[in-house]
Amino acid sequence: MKKFILLLMLGFAVGANAQQKKPITVTINTPSVQCDMCKNKIEDYLKYEEGVTKVVVNPKQKKTVVTYLTDRTNLNNIKTAIANVGYDAEEIKAAKDAYDKLPACCKKPSK
Repeated sequence: MKKFILLLMLGFAVGANAQQKKPITVTINTPSVQCDMCKNKIEDYLKYEEGVTKVVVNPKQKKTVVTYLTDRTNLNNIKTAIANVGYDAEEIKAAKDAYDKLPACCKKPSK
C-alpha cells in the first residue's frame, strides 16, 4: 500500500511539471522610451504583470526585453501593459491618459 501511495504522489509531481511551459524571451520596440525614469517605470510596472519573469529596458536602443511564461500571458498582453504605462509598444500606441501623466523628460520630443 505504501508503494502505491508513493507511486501515486510521484505521478502527480511529474504531471504537474509536464504542464508548466518554459519561459520565452522577446524583444519589443519601445520607441517612446526616453530616459532611465522611463526604464524604471516600465520595469516596475511589468514586475507585477502575471507571467512576466524578467524585464530589461534599454532606453538608448529603445527596446524592451521581456521573459514570460506562455501559459500565463502573451505578447499582446505585455505590449498592452507597456501602453497602459504611457509608452508605445510596437504597433500599440500609448494610452493617452497615461502618457499625459508622464513627466516632461519621459515625453516624446516635439518636432
